[in-house]
Amino acid sequence: MKIKNSKDFWSGVMFIGTGLFFMLWAIFNYQMGTAVRMGPAYFPAVLGGLLAFLGLIVLVESFALEGSGTSLKLPFNIVDLVIAIAIFAVAVYVSAKLGVSSDYAVLAAALIVSVLTVLYRPNAKALVLISVACIVYGYVMKPLGLVLATAGLVYISGLGGHEFKWKEVTVLFVILIVFSYAVFVKGLTLPFPMWPERFS
Repeated sequence: MKIKNSKDFWSGVMFIGTGLFFMLWAIFNYQMGTAVRMGPAYFPAVLGGLLAFLGLIVLVESFALEGSGTSLKLPFNIVDLVIAIAIFAVAVYVSAKLGVSSDYAVLAAALIVSVLTVLYRPNAKALVLISVACIVYGYVMKPLGLVLATAGLVYISGLGGHEFKWKEVTVLFVILIVFSYAVFVKGLTLPFPMWPERFS
C-alpha cells in the first residue's frame, strides 16, 4: 500500500501514539471505575481511546485519499527532538539526585526548551509554547489553583501566536475562568481549587 497523503499519515500516527499513551498510562496507574461511578482513569482512558480511534481513521484515509501534493515540513528536525527529550531526562535525573520534586524539574525543562525554541527555532514556537502551556497547566493546577493555572495556560499559549495582544488574551482568560468555574466547579462539582491553599 502506498501513502497518498503524508500529512494525514503522520497526523494519524501522532494521534494514535498520543491516545494510546494516555489511555494505557491512565489504566495502569489509576482505578477505572464504571460509567456511573467514574474512577480517575475513566475520563483520560476514554479520551485517549477516542483520540486513537480518530487517528486510525485519519491514518486509513492517508492511504485512500490523495493529498494536496505538498509534503509535510516540520519546523524542527530529529536532532532538536532528541535534545528536547535529553533536557527533560537530565532535569528529572538531577532532581531525583538532589531530592527535589520531579514536578519542578519538568517545569524547568519546559522553560529551557521554550527559551531555546524561541531563540533558535522560531518556526516551531507555536507548537512548543502551546505544548509547554499544557504542561504548565497540568503541573501548577493543584498547588496554584484554577485561576493561576488557567492564566499560565492562556498567556503562554498566546505567546506562541504571530502577535500577542494583552487585551485579547486577557478577555479570553476571563471568559475561560468564568466558564470553567460555572461548568466544572459549580455545575459538575469537581473539587478544583480556585486559588493556592494559603489564600483559601
